[in-house]
Amino acid sequence: MSTGIELGYAIEKFDGYVVVKLDKKIETLSVKDLDAQISAVSSQKFVIVDCDSVGIIPREWLRTLLRVHLNAKKENKFLKLISVSSSLLSYLKKEGLDTTFRFAKDLKEAMNETGLLPKRTLDTDFINPFLAATINTLKVQAQIKTEAGQVYVKKPQEFIQGDISGVIGIVSDSFNGSVVITFPEKVFLKIISNMLGEEYTKIDNDIVDGAGELTNMIFGQAKVTLNEKGYGIKTAIPSVVTGKDHTLSGLTKGPIVIVPFTTEFGPFFVEICLSN
Repeated sequence: MSTGIELGYAIEKFDGYVVVKLDKKIETLSVKDLDAQISAVSSQKFVIVDCDSVGIIPREWLRTLLRVHLNAKKENKFLKLISVSSSLLSYLKKEGLDTTFRFAKDLKEAMNETGLLPKRTLDTDFINPFLAATINTLKVQAQIKTEAGQVYVKKPQEFIQGDISGVIGIVSDSFNGSVVITFPEKVFLKIISNMLGEEYTKIDNDIVDGAGELTNMIFGQAKVTLNEKGYGIKTAIPSVVTGKDHTLSGLTKGPIVIVPFTTEFGPFFVEICLSN
């Protein structure tokens, strides 16, 4: 993220587009710095200008945005204004620009109108952040080395058995799903013992929440990576299921991939599902 909010704006770069968030300080500040930064990216990416904090856009700033808009059109891209207040729209009408610029209610609408919302597919681009987050979380929090096995699509009648599972929903503006992390008792007890610095020999109420916390940490790390790519995944609260050799099914409708992980103490499994 390139920040320049003290100069009246902030630029955040994503795959395929940039968001320029304007601040009310633009009414008194020079556009020179923005002009240089936005020129470097506008020909390669769609530009979305967030106007939520501004009531007017000074003429010199409008000239820059207009130039970016015209240059982007040459590359079959565009500049779009979002979160435009009624007062700002009236101002743009007075400047004769209300039919020149494109407008959208918010970022979701802007991305949806232009096909920028990510597809709901369980590809490596979506799965890999969960693999990396799982390996990193166990290494940092429990000092346990783990390796991911071959990722595969879960069969209709296949069931993964475990003794404790952390479950968390995937919620975004364009798709839903779930992540389930299932541990055999032996593996979970070793992980939680290392995390808490105390030896545990059975799953009881004192450590059940640890499965939810592990799931939350893994999900949180993966979410950061995916949202940097524009997936827009929202924060969610994990839940925990316990029971000897339990299985989980029907949490969400859609394809499910299984990622088996191995540790020196035994295997565990991560299931990732996206809804249709």
